[in-house]
Amino acid sequence: LFAVLPDELHAHTLTSPLTATGEERLRDLGFRTRAFDALFRAWEAIHLVPTETNQMLIRDDIVRVLRDHPELSADLELTPASAIHAYETTRSFLTQLAKRLFPWITPYSADHMTLHAQFHNGGRGLVFTAGNDQAPYLATSIRTLRAHGCTLPIEILYLGDEDLDEEIRDELEALPGSVVTRDLSVMVDDAGWTLRGWAAKPFAILLSSFREAIFIDADALFLADPAALFDDPLYKSTGALFFKDRLFMPGNEKRTWLRRVLPAPVSPRVRQSRMWTGQSIHMQESGVVVVDKWRHFVALLMVTRMNGPDRDGDESKGLVGVYDMVYGDKETFWLGWELVGDTKYAFHEGAAAVMGKPQANRDNTTTTESKEHDLKYTVCAPQLLHLGTDGRPLWFNGWLLPDKFSDEERQPTNFEAFIPEPPSAEDSGSWQLHDSNVCCLSADQVVYFDAAEKEALDGLIEIARDVGAIG
Repeated sequence: LFAVLPDELHAHTLTSPLTATGEERLRDLGFRTRAFDALFRAWEAIHLVPTETNQMLIRDDIVRVLRDHPELSADLELTPASAIHAYETTRSFLTQLAKRLFPWITPYSADHMTLHAQFHNGGRGLVFTAGNDQAPYLATSIRTLRAHGCTLPIEILYLGDEDLDEEIRDELEALPGSVVTRDLSVMVDDAGWTLRGWAAKPFAILLSSFREAIFIDADALFLADPAALFDDPLYKSTGALFFKDRLFMPGNEKRTWLRRVLPAPVSPRVRQSRMWTGQSIHMQESGVVVVDKWRHFVALLMVTRMNGPDRDGDESKGLVGVYDMVYGDKETFWLGWELVGDTKYAFHEGAAAVMGKPQANRDNTTTTESKEHDLKYTVCAPQLLHLGTDGRPLWFNGWLLPDKFSDEERQPTNFEAFIPEPPSAEDSGSWQLHDSNVCCLSADQVVYFDAAEKEALDGLIEIARDVGAIG
């Protein structure tokens, strides 16, 4: 513990106010949080005591132990008094650094170690965020998950009564299985900034009661039990499983940006990422995130910071926020891991795809604006389908409608088939982006949903109609 305590000058630098903005600020946060992580791990090693029942107890009698057992100080070549002084200096520094980096947990937990200890035997569960407008999506999703045989407990995090009113909360908690709604707004001190929208997702994961959490977007729907993700070999080896976004918009500009943001040396994982290689300026989509919070506590703290006080910029003040540099929350997960030096994460190996009704392309088209003119079929839809490692549909984002934001068309898309994305964004038939977030892929062949998948999709639509989510 004492070995990782920085000298006085370095300690002052680590706890001083953050004055930089944009890329420089993220890099500074990375350096500071890596120092915090090293000290936090050493601190927990002497304060956390596991029990035979898998509980994690906190001992807070270290001063007494050092006083009553001088042989411990002797092993450190210290007197009991000097050992106690060093311990209290370390405690004070860690408290100051934690307050500087991650102060918003205090309404819910006494300190970061107390919060972390709660997760040790927290079990597994599903986490959602939702407001009143997303409640029909949730009702559909939860009933569908239960129909798939998923028995995991569910927590729905919301931001106060104005976000999700009491009547709707009662309806959600009456759904099958263990479903609990929890007010995230009373758990987070967002003084000086406002917790809202996409940004609530990592906070919901962090402050859910589970050790291992699968976060699912309100408009994301599974065709099988998501609990199987906990058995994915990549998740079991790393404790963090993410999903890739569409492979489109190639470009090398993000490599320079990553060099400016991430502390050196840049990890092999980053060098293999699409952003680094130039395959795409997008890497992750955060519709589903699987995390063991015990293993990745500090990384998740960093992600919440990126979606909290550092989220928004202010052009009038010359401030650049995280959301000015990346699109919403989605890239903040793997980047948060990398910033703190935690490379234990993986991206699911299943491909992305588009799902819908195939359209036959005309053989005599003369358009030069499309890559799909020489291919037989095109599928266009706002839904992003994620395939399992077996190449079959696993889950999709974007809800059931052709346009979930329109009140005019409430009938679901006719899901007949899907087209997996090609290996490169520059291949013929690759993603084409259109209005209303509609994306298209083209190919000489389409893959039709099999009978079981079609039955699952029909079941989704039936449940959505039953809860009034669609017409």
